[in-house]
Amino acid sequence: MDTTLREDLLPRRIYNRITEITPEELSSLGAAALLLDIDNTLAYDSSYTFFPGVKEWTRRMISAGVPMMILSNTYTLRARSMARRLGLPYLAMAEKPSSRGFKKCAGLLGLEPASVAMAGDQLFTDIRGANAAGCIPLLIRPQHTEILFYLRYQKLRKIERRFLAAEGLLPETEAPAENTKRNGMKEGNTDE
Repeated sequence: MDTTLREDLLPRRIYNRITEITPEELSSLGAAALLLDIDNTLAYDSSYTFFPGVKEWTRRMISAGVPMMILSNTYTLRARSMARRLGLPYLAMAEKPSSRGFKKCAGLLGLEPASVAMAGDQLFTDIRGANAAGCIPLLIRPQHTEILFYLRYQKLRKIERRFLAAEGLLPETEAPAENTKRNGMKEGNTDE
C-alpha cells in the first residue's frame, strides 16, 4: 500500500462506541471540538434511530462545553432531522473524503482543523478525510452490518479489517457486530 494512503487511513484512536469519547479524552488529543458522522456512529445505518445512549451522551458533551457538529454524506433532510433531535448544527452531502466539508465545519466552529476531531466508522471516508483536512481522526467500530448497499460495504469492511490488522490495530478475525433485530425498534422510531 502506498505510504501516503496508509497514513491517510490511520486513526489517532479507536473506540467501540461514540459514547466512550469524553471531554477529557478530546482535550488530551488537543481537540477543542468534535465532528460526528451519522451512519454506524450515532445511528443505525440508513435509519433515523440513534444507538442507545447517544442522546444522553450528546447532552453531557454539550453541557461540558464541547462544540459538536454533524458532518455526513447523507442527504440534507435526514441530516437536518437527526441534527435537530440532538440540538447540533450539521453539514450534509459533505462528499467525504473530500477535505472541503471538514474545513468548512472547522471554520463554522471558529477553529483551525488541527484542533477539531472527527469521529466516524469508515476508514475511506471519515478517517481519510479527517487526515486530509488536518483534523484529528477517531475511528468508531461499526456497530452493525450495513443494510443499504450491503455488498459494497461488506467488501469495504473486509479491506478495513485487513488494513487495521496489518497495522496491529485489531485482530484479523475481528468483525463488526452482526446486524441484529434493532432492540425492537422500527425504522423511523425516534425513541432510543
